[in-house]
Amino acid sequence: MTTRLLVGFVTVLLLSSALAVHAQEPVQLTHGQVSGVELEGGVTVYRGIPFAAPPVGDLRWKAPQPPTPWQGVRAADTFGPACVQGRSQLMSEDCLYLNVWTGADSADAGLPVMVWIHGGGWSSGASSVGIYDGAGFAEKDVVLVSVNYRMNAFGFMAHPALSAESERGVSGNYGILDHVAALEWVRDNISGFGGDPGNVTIFGESAGGASIYSLLATPLAKGLFHRAISESTWITPNNVAHLTRHNGFSDSAEERGRRAISAKLEELGQLTDGDLLVTMRAMSAEDLMDMQFSVSLAVDGWVMPEAPREIFRAGEHNVVPVLGGVNDGEGLMFVRPNGTFETLDEQRAERTAEWGEHGRGMAEHYLATTADQLYTSEVDYNTDLWFARPNRELLNANANASGDTFMYLFTRNLRDPADRAPHAMELMYVFQTLPGQAPDTDRQISDLISDYWVQFAAAGDPNRNGLPAWPAYDSGEQAYQILGVEVGQGSGFRRAELDEMDRYFTATYDSAR
Repeated sequence: MTTRLLVGFVTVLLLSSALAVHAQEPVQLTHGQVSGVELEGGVTVYRGIPFAAPPVGDLRWKAPQPPTPWQGVRAADTFGPACVQGRSQLMSEDCLYLNVWTGADSADAGLPVMVWIHGGGWSSGASSVGIYDGAGFAEKDVVLVSVNYRMNAFGFMAHPALSAESERGVSGNYGILDHVAALEWVRDNISGFGGDPGNVTIFGESAGGASIYSLLATPLAKGLFHRAISESTWITPNNVAHLTRHNGFSDSAEERGRRAISAKLEELGQLTDGDLLVTMRAMSAEDLMDMQFSVSLAVDGWVMPEAPREIFRAGEHNVVPVLGGVNDGEGLMFVRPNGTFETLDEQRAERTAEWGEHGRGMAEHYLATTADQLYTSEVDYNTDLWFARPNRELLNANANASGDTFMYLFTRNLRDPADRAPHAMELMYVFQTLPGQAPDTDRQISDLISDYWVQFAAAGDPNRNGLPAWPAYDSGEQAYQILGVEVGQGSGFRRAELDEMDRYFTATYDSAR
């Protein structure tokens, strides 16, 4: 899963402009001073601040370490490189940088803080992508932080040799540990930008939503944030794995990493009878990216003491106000209109083989009955499997643990107003980074959504005077707010389908116990 459409209708932020000047007063951080760049509207941006040491050399596949202190004032005027991925003009393993936008008049302003985690399938993306410009939030009295994190094998590969090296006997989850390090940086430094370290909202979309899901589950993030927004939470049968054993859907995380490394070293003709970790850390970034490897969380007993679904089911997650939702046509981005299945028989054969003995009830909800339904049924299946099911899991768990909980359904498709909203479509509305030719209707939708997000960050509830009322979510009625050209309320979004999918997931996981 990727968010390639981001590049399709936005441009990367300019690193400077004729209207930007360096801010006069540097900000003192725990490891040095930084100066920012003043923008229009009373906003100052600080780009490319290191929140951890470069995870290179011996620090590859290790928990993030504190940044190296610097002398003098560091000019935070340029975004740091993106973390290593398939395609990027500027990328590096040295990529653990964050950015801050603030409109605070003083360090004691005490503004709510929002920390953005980008999506991209834990395999692509960067905080520098233009659609994530934080100026709109800063103009509404939020201190906006956006962060990079390790992805692909650099951020999510487990391996028996890495586990043996670790004091805790674990490996993988490095990208999630990067999130924790970034939040610790926010706790220790954000007051210098006028932010309140006691009012931090984490938010992310797609794989960023999966990171929110992970931060809600891990005890390592307890107390580091106080509210959470998860947009299109991306948790699939294949991106959560147990560290050492099959979980019903997936091989162990260690086996995934062992298989990928072994195959690549064999291809390169490199012997592995020496120190395997030295060999692994000497591999080039290009060779690691060329491996056949798929990312996943690792249920390791430390970052994830248990499978997140079990943590949520027991109400043992970090209970804070949560706002989450999906777009009504998520799967439009991933399902080809004429390329998935040609016939009903072909769909039935492949899907029933995928579901196996525990998925017999899935056919009623996800197999087409006419050829005309093939495409739509696959869009719905992708939407539910990758996004709607984990979104509901998260919301139900939080509501059942007495956390204030709110759900949205985004319905606007700027590119094709007659169709449903595909994956990632809401991003330019959330950040108020719509293209210049966008109609006034869409600008009004964007302003409303950003107002809701800001109000939730400030108070843990999107409701305030002047905004359409938003119902609270509970696991019984499952009420949600419709966000689009029409703003209204609904309940029980795809309840029957998601109930059956939950039953299928539970039966499959239980069979592997």
